[in-house]
Amino acid sequence: AAKAYQQALFKQGQPALMLFTDDIKGDHERIKARGAAFAMAPTEVTGSTIAQLNDSCGNLIQITQLARW
Repeated sequence: AAKAYQQALFKQGQPALMLFTDDIKGDHERIKARGAAFAMAPTEVTGSTIAQLNDSCGNLIQITQLARW
């Protein structure tokens, strides 16, 4: 049951883990330079900028930078 749940989350683009940062573009470049495969480059959405990477174990990890008003 857990494997089916994990696969469904991945297929729907739902992250298994969300991390917050104050420098999403810098973190994206550093992580990408180390060979990570990003499913979504930094993208502005309402109230934040997000990026998603594949952890190579079947999970999406989301990095979020909240907008500062």
